[in-house]
Amino acid sequence: MFYKATNPKTGNMWDVWLYYHAGTYYLYSLCTTKGAIGDWDNISVASSPDGVHWTEIGPALTIHQGATWMGTGSTWGNPVAGGGGEKPFQINYSIWAGPRQTIFFATSDDLVHWTPTGPRNEFVQDERWYERNGRWDCIWTIARPGGGLYGYWTASPKPETGGQFGFGESLDGLTWTALEPPKVSGVGVGEVGAIEKIGAKYYMLFGTNGRMETLVADRPQGPFATLPRNKALLSGHTYFARFFNSPTGLLACHHSIARDGRVFAGLLKGAAVDADGILRFTWWPGNDALKHKPLAVAPPAAAGKKPVRMLARKFDAQAGFVLEGKMQLPEPLGAPRGLYVEHGKGCGTLTARASARKKPSTARCVSANPPASASWSRACSWRPTSTTSSSSATACPPPPPAASASSPAAKATPSPR
Repeated sequence: MFYKATNPKTGNMWDVWLYYHAGTYYLYSLCTTKGAIGDWDNISVASSPDGVHWTEIGPALTIHQGATWMGTGSTWGNPVAGGGGEKPFQINYSIWAGPRQTIFFATSDDLVHWTPTGPRNEFVQDERWYERNGRWDCIWTIARPGGGLYGYWTASPKPETGGQFGFGESLDGLTWTALEPPKVSGVGVGEVGAIEKIGAKYYMLFGTNGRMETLVADRPQGPFATLPRNKALLSGHTYFARFFNSPTGLLACHHSIARDGRVFAGLLKGAAVDADGILRFTWWPGNDALKHKPLAVAPPAAAGKKPVRMLARKFDAQAGFVLEGKMQLPEPLGAPRGLYVEHGKGCGTLTARASARKKPSTARCVSANPPASASWSRACSWRPTSTTSSSSATACPPPPPAASASSPAAKATPSPR
């Protein structure tokens, strides 16, 4: 259900990004064969016809000889009309050698086999605005008016600039010029995941404090500021969201981290801006391809004095499952009611609505058997409509081996975050 590389030459995954071309989704991931997070030594690739079922290909680029570690990157099409003598696809990645991190490039004809362009295109810090030995990692590109590309990347701007990331331009995608960093307000040091123009504004996925936030600007040159709402766009056991364009519109990807430290590519998500200009992640209908065979589910038995009505059937989370249903809340609500998903012995996640007019809130690792006086002690009425196994998917996070739920857990077209 969640893609996990198994090739020993790939090792454990970390950052992921995608590129769609000619009916195929290409998934790239920064990986390590050394086991320890931080010792990244390769970028590996997988492909998919639908963005759900993946075929592992293996390493596409490996660490330079003598380097300490590699850094993440992104993939784009050659911006020069006709190619300008170069291959049609380009990728960037960073190399940390000695005290300094710098950016390198590679080109490809097929998005699988990549040829580094070498030192001739090494992109280094412009010390007028950026610290010489600071971060210099992971260019994300957008079209530049008049031709070429603008790029945004993780960097260490000097304090007097008022910036928090790198900014530059390129006419051919391989030779880059750093520009003065845009001014940023509302957020501190972080990492650039991606940026796209949505409508008339520029939305950046920015990793900071272990989560993804959104920065927005009216111009490519900034200034950028945080959004007033949905500040934690993506958080928890997951990180470093990226955009990419697909046949169904703008999507987002990210990696997910299991409790045992293994890393997976999370399910793809829609990326949409609401009427108030707030960026939100949504359920991507393409994920419905995960559903392979139906499983019988009976309505939960009466709970008696217990506050939660549990489904009798447990589901194999190792294989993956999609649980769909409709939750009918009483009117008036009377007491907080909602959905409880158990993911450990006597421990689960509760999403409850305190009143029909208020948004639901979520609490993690709550007991399935709290005191009878608990404020959410009256269970709701729920009738399952369908449950589908996803056991033929490539992989999913290991814990836990089984799960129980009292209402729809995995799909049911969730509301935006």
